[in-house]
Amino acid sequence: MKRAIANLTLTALLIAPLAAVAISPAAAQVDGQIELIAQTRWIGAEPAVIDLRVRSAAADRRIEVRIHAPVITPAALRQAFANPPTEGIISQFSITNLEELTIGAGSIVSIPLPDEEIGEVIRRAPGALPVVIELTEDGEVVDTIVTALLVADPTARRQSIDIAFIADLQFPLAHLDDESISIDPDKIAGTIEDALADVPHSTTLTFTPETLDAMANPQIAGEEAIQRIVAALEPHDLFAAPWVDLDEEAWRAANESRLVLDYYALGQRQLETHLGRQATTIARLDPNADARTLSLLRTAGVAGAVTGIERLAREDVTLAASQPIQILDDNGVPMPIVAPAEWLHQRLESDDLVLSTTQLMAEFALESTIIDQPRAYVLDLDTVNLSALDALLGEMALDTTYGFTTITELLSRPTARMSGGTIIQSELVAEPSIAITGASDLRLTEAVVDSYATMVAPAEAPVTPLRALLLAAAASELDAEGRARYTSRVFDTIAEGISGFEVLDTSRITLASRRADVPISIRNTQPLPITVNVRVSSDKLRFPGGEQQQIVLEPGLRELIIPVETASSGDARITVTLTSPDGRLDLTKGAVDIRSTSVSGLGLVISIIAFVILGMWWARTILRVRRQRRAASVAESEDESESGGQP
Repeated sequence: MKRAIANLTLTALLIAPLAAVAISPAAAQVDGQIELIAQTRWIGAEPAVIDLRVRSAAADRRIEVRIHAPVITPAALRQAFANPPTEGIISQFSITNLEELTIGAGSIVSIPLPDEEIGEVIRRAPGALPVVIELTEDGEVVDTIVTALLVADPTARRQSIDIAFIADLQFPLAHLDDESISIDPDKIAGTIEDALADVPHSTTLTFTPETLDAMANPQIAGEEAIQRIVAALEPHDLFAAPWVDLDEEAWRAANESRLVLDYYALGQRQLETHLGRQATTIARLDPNADARTLSLLRTAGVAGAVTGIERLAREDVTLAASQPIQILDDNGVPMPIVAPAEWLHQRLESDDLVLSTTQLMAEFALESTIIDQPRAYVLDLDTVNLSALDALLGEMALDTTYGFTTITELLSRPTARMSGGTIIQSELVAEPSIAITGASDLRLTEAVVDSYATMVAPAEAPVTPLRALLLAAAASELDAEGRARYTSRVFDTIAEGISGFEVLDTSRITLASRRADVPISIRNTQPLPITVNVRVSSDKLRFPGGEQQQIVLEPGLRELIIPVETASSGDARITVTLTSPDGRLDLTKGAVDIRSTSVSGLGLVISIIAFVILGMWWARTILRVRRQRRAASVAESEDESESGGQP
């Protein structure tokens, strides 16, 4: 399909050499009795020739040829092709001696138009002259085809008509819900290379960065394949795309506009990382996209779009297949938009490739003379008949009026206008949107992953696959059940990653002093270092170093020293709580029992005072007793003196 535009004049061009068309594959595809093989398209100095394949073997068979008055609009010519005209005949003739006109031993009949009789008449009638060719058998018409002869108006100026291509190179999700990656880098690269090998010109491609991320995973080792993809995509443009295919309107309706913006930003970063390039600012719209979706996409950096022609409301929006039209978002801001030319797709579905191509080229020729600015038609390579497209492009290559363009360039052209000059503005006809369920689960899981990341940072290896699972969970190809499988897998993995922590039970610790260091043993059964927040609390103890601290627990047993200060003697309990550094994930809880035999400062003061008072009391008591004893002794001595010492 790769062809260069040839610089040829518009005179007496046959669409294919007879030696080549004799083996045309269309012959085996057509059920009719006659088939167009080749013809002169533009009438010049030489007589015009029409080559047919005639399958009839009837004895009384003949070809009836009618040349009708020229038409100058593509619509009129399409009408003639669809309904063979019967009026406005400027020449007609019959051919009965088909055997004499047969080329070689085959069934191809070469019919020259009688130049002396009608040539001058044809040359004086610029435009497209419908030519009706009928095969009759025994006086009955058994088959009819309609083609056209083109006569150039030397004073007419022709505008260019270009073709723009789009294609889809999305692949299924590579990140599976079991944390594995299902992708074959060489196969992916080969598929892309094969798909783009025969693309006729720079094509705007839909490509999701998730595929590249999967290929770049160290376990996949797809860097070489990525370089092949870089080379294959180099001449082509990329649609703006999120990390995975999203239903943007459904997420917006679920109040998750931020998710859409984040995915588009991530998609762009990954394209730059893996491909070293940026995507366009053009997006392909989902069937349920509406004005609100356009506003959201505009915030994500989208400046133009491609949508199906059935999504456009106005009757005359078929112009969107050849010129941009404006679509208003819910803020009234216009966005240029184009649509694939569905009518052209349908016309290229014909099995008679030569006839359909000849008809289309005649229509294009008329169109190029009546339009006031260049036009372009968008073709979707995923749905168009590639064989018919190849035939059409082969014909376009013979005329410099026709060429190729890109969606980016097409959207930069002046917008389509109505006959009065008014710019066409339309609204999107949106299909009903399927509500997103599980959006809250996705956000909750995202918060859990963020908390877990604070435990294993800076080593992101355990978190990276979990983040990829969460990103993949938003993909359009997953329903609610599918998303739940992804989020459940993340929850289960984190639940396992935060288990296995234990504050060991110890025998009662006895403190002999008011201040002491209490050892607390914590076990980490995880195979990697884990950052945790340790919080201690007690009703009877104080913690001079603070009630919480952040530590890294290496695998195995860790003894943590906690300074404590007793408020009184007796029994106390220290409660130890382990959480993630941000406090959102509870890991484990334990307790350490404390017995204090020390006396507090206040108790000591009270005891001293009590001892002093008691000592004073004892001193006073002793002095009083001594005084009493002395008094008693003096009294006894006086009594003895008075009695003279007698008994």
